Amino acid sequence: MFANPNLGGFEQVKRLLNPDAIAMRKAIQKLFREAGKDDLVLLFFSGHGITNDEGHLYLTTRITAKNDFEATAVDARFIQGQSNNCYAKRQVLILDACYSGAYAQGWRTKSVGVDIKKQLGAEGRVVLTSSSATQKSFEQESSRLSLYTQYLVEGIETGSADTDNDGNIHARELHAYAKAKVQAVKPKMMPEIILDKEGFNILLANAPKNPEAEYRKLVEQYAKNGELNEFAFLVLKPKRKTFGITDAQAEEIETEVLEPFRRRFANLESYKQYFAKAVEQKYPLDEHILKILKDYQQDILGLRDEDVASIELEITSVKEAEYQQRQREEAEKIAELQAAEKRKREREETERLQLQRQQQEADILQQKGEAEAAEQLQKQQEAQILQRQKQKTDDLPSEKGVDYTKLRDLLAAGKWKEADQETLAVMLKASGRQKEGWLDFKSIENFPCTDLRTIDELWIQYSKGLFGFSVQKRIYESVGKDYGIWLKRVGWRRKGMFFNQEWLIYNELIFSLNAPHGHLPRMVFRDMKGHLPRFTAGRHHRFYHHWWGSTKLFSRVQTCEV
Repeated sequence: MFANPNLGGFEQVKRLLNPDAIAMRKAIQKLFREAGKDDLVLLFFSGHGITNDEGHLYLTTRITAKNDFEATAVDARFIQGQSNNCYAKRQVLILDACYSGAYAQGWRTKSVGVDIKKQLGAEGRVVLTSSSATQKSFEQESSRLSLYTQYLVEGIETGSADTDNDGNIHARELHAYAKAKVQAVKPKMMPEIILDKEGFNILLANAPKNPEAEYRKLVEQYAKNGELNEFAFLVLKPKRKTFGITDAQAEEIETEVLEPFRRRFANLESYKQYFAKAVEQKYPLDEHILKILKDYQQDILGLRDEDVASIELEITSVKEAEYQQRQREEAEKIAELQAAEKRKREREETERLQLQRQQQEADILQQKGEAEAAEQLQKQQEAQILQRQKQKTDDLPSEKGVDYTKLRDLLAAGKWKEADQETLAVMLKASGRQKEGWLDFKSIENFPCTDLRTIDELWIQYSKGLFGFSVQKRIYESVGKDYGIWLKRVGWRRKGMFFNQEWLIYNELIFSLNAPHGHLPRMVFRDMKGHLPRFTAGRHHRFYHHWWGSTKLFSRVQTCEV
């Protein structure tokens, strides 16, 4: 390209591909030593840059190793020394390299600033860099050119870098063109230009004069945000005929001009896809995933935080609202449980103090020899207890107007199986699920507390404390909430491991006072025909249904202070 007389017109161009450190130093020394006063010297390096702990820049070679890079790379100070001793007054250095650490795997990366102007700057010299002092340059997959170099070449070969249309491409024009194209693809990448004095510029190449170049300039002018709208083609289509180019040639040029923007949109879409996938898997995102996504955004896609802010907001807004709602619900449940626990403690303390006072009164009467009075007081206490129990069984309160008379009579008669089935029937009525014929998790969570207390007190009263939901809950807590052990303790399964259980069928249950504690009621977890609901079929689903339903019921028992 630079040797082409219609473009660069350089008399001597030497390419050194993947050299070792000695060959690279010799070539650089020869370039600057043999240049005359009126010559234009251009040094182009495309590779990796490394910095040491003091921030000095080294350009890597074929033999550069991470443990001895200062000896096997080319120090920027060596280039500065050769440049300073050169007679040529016009010098251009183009460095397409990283300045904050090695790019290849296994190299340590540092955020060390490199003062490029101090190390390479001098009068009559222009330095173009592909990235800032603390950035990595971006390589491209399936391309022999890096991103910055690609657009330097494009700017010269197509003449697009001749922004003032004077037929010449100067260093500042070329850099401005390449920088704009690079940042259209990867906005985070920050190419820089260093001029030794304000306004200083160097002519690098001639802009080609041909119909394709002229048409390209028009397309560059009309392209906006990666698109050519319908109004642009009001001019572009007639110009195709004016310049004598085919539609296929024109469309190829248009595609090349719009390509950086489309690549950036593709990068944004890629980030959106993976960010959405991460949020869907877990929200809020943990620090590990956030770090990976940030590295992917900045180091791979070259996107700035402001480029992806709207994407992240769009994806997380719904999830954030759901998360906040869950947090509020959890806080409300905790507060409800704490309040219930407090009321329970207060009630127990009141009963304890009352019994303590009554016992003290009885002791005083006994001590005074008034045994008869003490006996009478004891009888009064027993009568009060019986009266409270009678009120509990006779009143049979219900928030939903459910009649518990039949359940009471069945329990009083010791008809435990019929009472178990009646328990499901009244609970379905209280929760409004007679039509479904079974209790789902939501209906258990919202079961009316008054009705739950009535049912539990009836079971405890007539089984003499052997059966009831509160009895089952205490057994569950006594075994450390181990559901497998609890199932054995209440006698609902014969044997088997956690997920391979042989359950007792309903007719195998023990419907008498000889059953284990907490054996009844059982029908709550079945439908009216004694079967599991359809969606709980299967061994594992059955276990899950029993376990989840039991824990939901126990939670409701605790909330209702049963």
